[in-house]
Amino acid sequence: MNVDELILEEAQKIQPEMISTRRELHKNPETGFDLDHTVLLVLKKLKEMGYQPERCGKAGVVATIGNGQGKTFLLRGDMDALPIEEDTDLAFKSTNGKMHACGHDTHTTMLLGAAKLLKAHEAEIKGTVKLMFQPAEEIMLGASDMIKAGVLENPHVDAGMMIHVMPGLPMDNGTLLVANKGKALSSCDWFEIEIFGKNGHGSMPHNAIDPIVPAANIHMALMEIQTRELPADALVALTVGEFHAGNTSNVIPETAILKGTLRTYDDEMRVTIKRRMVEIAESIAKAYRCKAEVRFLAGAPTLVNDEAVVKHAERILPGVVGSEKVIAFSSLPNMGAQMGSEDFAYVSHEIPSVLLGLAAADSRLSEPYPVHHPKLVLSEDILPYGAAAHVSMALSWLNEHQ
Repeated sequence: MNVDELILEEAQKIQPEMISTRRELHKNPETGFDLDHTVLLVLKKLKEMGYQPERCGKAGVVATIGNGQGKTFLLRGDMDALPIEEDTDLAFKSTNGKMHACGHDTHTTMLLGAAKLLKAHEAEIKGTVKLMFQPAEEIMLGASDMIKAGVLENPHVDAGMMIHVMPGLPMDNGTLLVANKGKALSSCDWFEIEIFGKNGHGSMPHNAIDPIVPAANIHMALMEIQTRELPADALVALTVGEFHAGNTSNVIPETAILKGTLRTYDDEMRVTIKRRMVEIAESIAKAYRCKAEVRFLAGAPTLVNDEAVVKHAERILPGVVGSEKVIAFSSLPNMGAQMGSEDFAYVSHEIPSVLLGLAAADSRLSEPYPVHHPKLVLSEDILPYGAAAHVSMALSWLNEHQ
C-alpha cells in the first residue's frame, strides 16, 4: 500500500467523526459573513487537534501546519450557506430558513478532516500547509476579504487548491474531477437596476409614472444583448433572477428593481456588456419618463487553473482514489463550458492553483437535484475522498518543491 492509499484508509477511519461534524454544520447553516456558530465550531475543532487557528478578515479562519521552512501550499474550504428553505427528509435538516444547498458543509468538514490527517503526518510535511476556511463565497465577497486580510502571506502561499462537490453526475460518488488548465469557470458580476417613476392610484395611471413598464422592457432588451450584439459562440450568461415592484394591486409603485448576474469568460466582453447594460437601462427608462440606476455589486473574475498544478493533480490523485475515480472535466459528455462562478478565482489570480470537483450524488442512484435546490441531498461517503485528496495534494506538492 502506497502512502496515498494509506491516507485514504486513514480518512475512511475518521468518516464517522466527519459525518457528525457535517451534520452539525448542515443543521445550523449560516450565510455571508454572519457565521458565528460555524466559525466557533471550526475554531474549537482545530484547537482540539492541536492547531493555533487565527481569525482572518470579517469571518475567516486560518491555521497552518508544518516546519515553517520552504514553500507553502493552501487548502481552501468555504463555510457559508444559502437563504433557501430546506425541503428534504433528512433527520438533520435545517429549520431556520437557510440551507447548505451548495455543499459548503461538506467542504468545511473535508478540510477539517484533512487537518486531522495532516496532524498525523506532520513530520512528513516538507514546508507548510495553510488551511483557509472562507466565509461569504455565495455573495462573492469572502475570498477577496481574506486576501486583503493577508491570508496569502505570513507565510507566503506558493500554490493551492479547492474542492467543490458536484451532484447529479452519472458516476460513482467520490470520483474526483480535475478542471481544465486555463480558464475553468466564468467571471460573475451581480447587478441591480432600479427604475424610478412616480407612484399613484391604479385608476389614474396618467397622473403617475409607471416604472414597471420600462423595467419589463429593460429586461427584454437585456436578453437581446446576447442574441443581437454578440457572436453566436460567445460564452455569456446574462440572467435576471429577481423583479420587484410594489406591494399592492391597485397602486402604481414609485420604483421597480431588477436583480441578476452577468457571467462570461472574456474580460473585454465583460466590460462591453456592462457598458451596454447601463446604456440600455438609462435610455429605455428615459423614454418612459423614468430614471434608471445600474449598480454592479459583488463579483469575481474568471477562475484560472494553473497548468503545472493541474498536471500534478492528474498524476497524484489516481494513487489516492484509483485511476477509475479520476476524470478530466473535458472528458465529460454534454458538459460544455462551465458558466458557474467561484470567488476562489481571486486566489487563482494570485497563486498557481487548481479546482477539483467531487461527484457527490450519483444520478443513477437518486433524483439528480442540482446545487442551490431545496431538495438537494449529498452522499456522506464522499467525505474521506475529499479529505484524502486535500492531504495527498499538499504533501506531494511540497515534497516535490523543496
